[in-house]
Amino acid sequence: MPEASDPARDHSEASAEVAVDRTASQRPIAHLRLIATSDLHASLMPYDYRANRPNARLGLGAVSQQIAEARGEVQNSLLFDNGDFLQGSPIADYAASARRRRAHPVITAFNTLGYDAVTLGNHEFDYGLGFLSQALTEARFPVVSANVAVRLGKSPARDETFVPPYAILRRQIIDREGQSHLIRVGVIGFAPPQIQEWDRNAPDGGVRTRDILAAARAWLPRLRARGADIIVALAHTGIGALEPEQGTEHAATALAALPEIDAVIAGHSHQVFPGPDFAPSPAVDPVAGRLAGKPAVMPGHSASHVGIIDLQLERCRIGARRWQVVGASSRVGPRSPCPAPATPALHRALVPDHRAALAWSRRHLGETRVPLHSHFATIAPSAALALVAEAKADHVRRQLAGTSWEGLPLLSSASPYRTGGRSGPGNFTDIPTGPLRQRNLSDLYPFPNTLVTLLVTGAEIATWLERAATVFRQIAPGESDALLLDPDLPGFAFETIPQLDYAFDLSQPARFDPQGRLAHPEAHRIVGLRHQGRPVRATDEFLLVTNSHRLGRARLQDPASVPEIAFTDAARVQSVIAAYLQRQGSVDANHRRNWHFLPMPGTTVTVAAGDRAERHLEEIAQLRPVPLGQGTDGFAHFRLHL
Repeated sequence: MPEASDPARDHSEASAEVAVDRTASQRPIAHLRLIATSDLHASLMPYDYRANRPNARLGLGAVSQQIAEARGEVQNSLLFDNGDFLQGSPIADYAASARRRRAHPVITAFNTLGYDAVTLGNHEFDYGLGFLSQALTEARFPVVSANVAVRLGKSPARDETFVPPYAILRRQIIDREGQSHLIRVGVIGFAPPQIQEWDRNAPDGGVRTRDILAAARAWLPRLRARGADIIVALAHTGIGALEPEQGTEHAATALAALPEIDAVIAGHSHQVFPGPDFAPSPAVDPVAGRLAGKPAVMPGHSASHVGIIDLQLERCRIGARRWQVVGASSRVGPRSPCPAPATPALHRALVPDHRAALAWSRRHLGETRVPLHSHFATIAPSAALALVAEAKADHVRRQLAGTSWEGLPLLSSASPYRTGGRSGPGNFTDIPTGPLRQRNLSDLYPFPNTLVTLLVTGAEIATWLERAATVFRQIAPGESDALLLDPDLPGFAFETIPQLDYAFDLSQPARFDPQGRLAHPEAHRIVGLRHQGRPVRATDEFLLVTNSHRLGRARLQDPASVPEIAFTDAARVQSVIAAYLQRQGSVDANHRRNWHFLPMPGTTVTVAAGDRAERHLEEIAQLRPVPLGQGTDGFAHFRLHL
């Protein structure tokens, strides 16, 4: 922990916002600042690879100066990342696909900025265990995760974890009188236990997971017993209930309530804490930044924010612990509205990877004669989704030629992955007519999922689409400007199957809840389900081409009725789309208008889209769209007539 570069120490001490009577105790008092990023998704350089243009407000480089300033304001600081750092941008796709001898660009960035420790998120496993293991070999900092294992033991404490469950950082800390002391900071990591299902079909094997709280209760006493003075939880998990269900995906609040933990870095849900994203409750204080009374931050995503926790520590007189927390404050700093260049060291370190990624991303694959966008992909059939679905179907059709599966009807699903939401109004696919390049694949399909083909019945297909219909709110006939899409569900929860024809009855409640559990057994939103003009019967058999993540979600939603896997060859969806484009040469406008909303005369709803959506209104002309202008949220809003 270097000496502060800013001599104005009184100001930095005041930033902790804690009052201590200096005459009440003669014990040494010191401040420790925890700085955190989370869910970076390989957003590193000030460049939008998808749009092929610089963006000075983008990436870790844009907040690297803020991180440097936050460290320079205080004498004692630690820098952490909370997971989901290896995947999510074309530079990450390039690093995963190229034969290279350099360190992964994200690891290079972390090494350059001097991160003290990181934990693993769920997306670290997207490229497979071999790739992840190799990437981590170059890390000059500990990587920890207590509930992700390669082999489960009889209890969590006997698991063979994928990386060490925790680390103890031994640092010299300067107290307010200028004296140096040893402090042992325990850092423990956690990831969503759903990884076990989401990545079960990874080509080089999956991992096993534990419930976050079960793992925490097993490892935290050991961490304390090994001398940790304070303990920081790097929790790649959302902010949920104080007493959650077993295996919860959102355990940060419950973690904070454990007595050993002194501070929590949360993440995974791409939200900001403290802040208005969360409603106050007895266990959640979104103003002071407290979970179960402990200081906590959740710093957004893609370097949108930097989380800062200032701890005031007092030297202990008795017991094994040298220090205890006697005061704290939490805050998140948004990315500066003014362009901020990366620190010179970070820029130099990443330039070789940036140049190589640019050359790779500009590789020509084919042409499109129709715009490929996701502005209205959840309210009308989309050419972009039709392309993805047909590329997947074409690959499997070729692989199954001459096999016993060849005679079954082949269906293929697709989801819109960039539909605004918490990532903002710029988070839409918008590819104009003209050349299609490698970088466009990250726009169409940003995840390195692999193909999986399932044997399904007509009843299972109907259930599959009913779960996709959960993204829509129930609309009462005659309502005016009702919100169509559930804001608590991401757009990628929607799914379409272009080879089928059907309609959505929005007057019905959602048959399933957001977790995929049966909520209204009597409700059926999917009506008129047909294949090649014939009604789909419950006992009809089909092959459905989906992806590894969707299959994992299906297992979590209904473990008792997961369809049989008919075929998988570990082909990544991005590679399948690239090969399809190279074979076809061009994409035309002949996608089928295969689904629609049942008419509801006199009823209007509203939707939000990107700022370029208005140029595509002819594609939803049947809904008689009316532009409502840009909202304070930056989205373009539209009224639709059902």
